Amino acid sequence: MIPPSAKDLMRIGQSKYAVVVAAAQRARTLSETKRNEESYRLSGMLTEALDDIASGKVTIINHSKSNL
Repeated sequence: MIPPSAKDLMRIGQSKYAVVVAAAQRARTLSETKRNEESYRLSGMLTEALDDIASGKVTIINHSKSNL
């Protein structure tokens, strides 16, 4: 499985940081559900998370604007 390109992912998120955080959260969710499977690999979960972001299954919400 080939992960999507960084250029494609940057079109989706506001910043690289937002994409990295979204991918990490999605990979963690996937790893918790698939931990007991025989083919479990953390790098595979990250690739799957990036694919989910690129395909639109996961959306990135920007919470940077806060009223203080």
